[in-house]
Amino acid sequence: MRQYFPYKLYSLQLYCRHCQRVMPHEICAMEEYSTYGGMERGIPLLCVCKTCGTVHVAFSQEFAFCRKEDNSEYAKVYGHSRIFPGDWLYFDGASRPCVVKSFFQSHDKDVVVYKRPGLPDEKYEGPKVVIEHERAPEGYRLLPAQCAQALLGDHVYHVLRKQFGRAVGVVKDEDKDKLVVLLEDGVMLFMSYPRYAENPSNEEVISVVRQRLKLLPDGLGEDISVEAGQGIVYLQGFVKSLANIRVLLDCVNEIAGLRGCVNLVQVQKNPLLTDSVLEKKIWEVLDDSSNPIFKYNVEVKSGKAKVTFYYEDEVYPTELKSRIEEIAGVSSLNLIGTAILKENMGKQELCRKIMDKLASLRLLNDSFVHVTYVGKRFLVEGRVKNILQREFALLAVAGLTRSVTVGNRLRIIKS
Repeated sequence: MRQYFPYKLYSLQLYCRHCQRVMPHEICAMEEYSTYGGMERGIPLLCVCKTCGTVHVAFSQEFAFCRKEDNSEYAKVYGHSRIFPGDWLYFDGASRPCVVKSFFQSHDKDVVVYKRPGLPDEKYEGPKVVIEHERAPEGYRLLPAQCAQALLGDHVYHVLRKQFGRAVGVVKDEDKDKLVVLLEDGVMLFMSYPRYAENPSNEEVISVVRQRLKLLPDGLGEDISVEAGQGIVYLQGFVKSLANIRVLLDCVNEIAGLRGCVNLVQVQKNPLLTDSVLEKKIWEVLDDSSNPIFKYNVEVKSGKAKVTFYYEDEVYPTELKSRIEEIAGVSSLNLIGTAILKENMGKQELCRKIMDKLASLRLLNDSFVHVTYVGKRFLVEGRVKNILQREFALLAVAGLTRSVTVGNRLRIIKS
C-alpha cells in the first residue's frame, strides 16, 4: 500500500494498533498537496507509524487540518480560551454550551452576556481570567457529546472528567467503531460512536458498490475488483483512460454512508501509444482557439503527462482537464496553471481578428496560430509545418499589429 502514497504531507501523533500506543505518524498522499489553508474533502491519505511501519487509510475530511466549512461545532472553554461575540462557550458544570453575545473585561472582572436556545439572555460575572497561552484558538470538541464529530488531531475537552486532550485515532473493536482520545494525564479513552455514525459492514459495502458498477455503460465496471474495510472502498483493475477512472470514482462517491474511495485502478498500457504519440494528442487538445490559455507546454514520460499553461485571472479553462483525461494511454495528469492579472493582458478583439485572418490564408493550411497580447507584447504560438510557414506567420502578425516585439513559440511539426 505504501508505494501508492509516495508524497509525505504532514506528521501527526496518532494511535498505532500494533504498538498499542500513540506514536508519531507520517501522513502521505497519492499526489502532491499542501495542508496550508486546509485540504479539499475526499482525498485518501495513508497514516504510517514511524516506529513499526503499520499503515491505515483515512480521508482528508477526517483530519483537523482539513478545510473546515463550518467552525460552529467547536466551543471555547471558559477560563482556557479567548472569547469573542458569536463564539460557542462552555462553562464547567453546564448542561450545554451557549452563544456569546458580548464580552467585557475590566481590570479585575470578566462579564459575559450569553444566550442559550429558548431562554432569555443571561450574564456571568467573575474574576478576571488572563489567557497567556491559548492551545486551541478555534475551540474544542466537547466529549462525550461530540464524539462522532471529532476529527483526527482535534483538541477535545471531556466535560465529565474535566480533562483536555486530543483525538488520536479511530479503531474497530469487535463490531464497534471507537474514537481514541489521549487525555492530558496520559489516560487513553476508547469511546464508542453512536449507532448512526458507525460504518456499514464490509459485505454490505461490497454488495452495494458492485451493484452500482454494473449500471455503468460499456461494461466499465465489470473487470474492477472491489474490496472494503471500515467504510472505505478499494478499487483495483485496468481501464483505457483517466476519464474512465473518473467515472468509477464518481459512481462510488455518490453512495451515501461511505467514508471514501481509494483508487488503485490503473490506465492500461498500450505499446502503440508511445510518449511521443501521447504528447502529440495532448498538443492537439491545447492547440484550440476555444482554450483561454497561452504559453502552454507538454511533457510526457512513461505515460505520465505534465501540462503547464498561463491563463487570464478568473478565466480558468475548466474543460481542459477532462478533455486530456479522455486520451487513452495517459496514466496520470499533472495540470499546472498560472494566473495572469487582467491588467497585464489586453487587445483580445485584435488578437481574435488576427487569428481569424491567419486561419483563412492558404499559405498557413494545416497549421494553428494562436496570438495573445501579454506583458506589452504579442505572443505567437501554435504549430506550423515548416520554417516558411513560421516566418510568414511571424511577419504577418508583426504587420497586422504594427509591432516589432513579437514573441515566437511556434512549433514546427513535420508531416
